[in-house]
Amino acid sequence: MRGQLSKQELNKALNNHLYGSDISFLSKSDEDYALDALADAFQDDPLFSWFAGLEGEDPERDQKMYKLGRILNAHVNHRFFSGSRGVALGVRTTESMVCCMTLAPSSCVRERMVDHIIAMFKYGAPPMYKSKEKSKYGPYSQKRMEKLNVLLKKKRKKNMEATNRWIYPQSIGVRPDQHGKGYGKKMLQLLTQTANTLSASIYLETDSESNESLYKHFGFHTVEKVNLCVSGDDSPAANFTVYLMRKDPSG
Repeated sequence: MRGQLSKQELNKALNNHLYGSDISFLSKSDEDYALDALADAFQDDPLFSWFAGLEGEDPERDQKMYKLGRILNAHVNHRFFSGSRGVALGVRTTESMVCCMTLAPSSCVRERMVDHIIAMFKYGAPPMYKSKEKSKYGPYSQKRMEKLNVLLKKKRKKNMEATNRWIYPQSIGVRPDQHGKGYGKKMLQLLTQTANTLSASIYLETDSESNESLYKHFGFHTVEKVNLCVSGDDSPAANFTVYLMRKDPSG
């Protein structure tokens, strides 16, 4: 049986498929532009909106969602830009970064406590953990995020424990004003082609029926649907569904 998928294998396979593509590898120097793109991409994301708990009309909603999206993406993605956890890819134009994707090989999926500590010092805590800012978000915002993180880690380990070689897309995002131009399709094609080359599976979590349908179009199947709700939360948006999906190599 072959061992876990390594960063070196993933990088080499991606590099072979990137020839002639406008997608390129990203480095630490691209981090700020990539985080800006991801924050923009996730402003109206259902999961990030559930985290934020911003109900009703809020004149500062866009600013709050951007801030939340940027810091959460910084926490989970900073090691991809350094190359220590996997690889970051994106498409640049002369004006900005229009999309970004971060991928972890199975050998690097596990998160280390030291990385969380480093992220807290470098980027600060998410706003719902700050005494001066937590009132700007929903009363269950912190509990929602904590429950999701714990549950998804357990599910990921359980669903992939019998699989050695797999890829985990940590984040995939396209700026809203760039939707419909094929960037998301290009990134998913690159991901699935690379996984097939490596004889590796892909495992991901997504947060809407429309995304579930999109991934099914690329050969994924739904492993499980997980309903989330934290204790004491009886708000209209208390319940949230996450779709756990997998694609195995073809041929």
